[in-house]
Amino acid sequence: MNYDLQNAVVAFVDSLRGTADIQRQIYLDVVGGFASTVSNFLTSIGYPPR
Repeated sequence: MNYDLQNAVVAFVDSLRGTADIQRQIYLDVVGGFASTVSNFLTSIGYPPR
């Protein structure tokens, strides 16, 4: 049983290896967009921009 779970995890991680660059870019785009949105919101309610 433990080996089945371990093999399933290894197979899942191996399936992600080919898309690591795409996932990294998506992650950075999402984080950057979120930071920009929060910054714009805080600026609009009176906090000074940094």
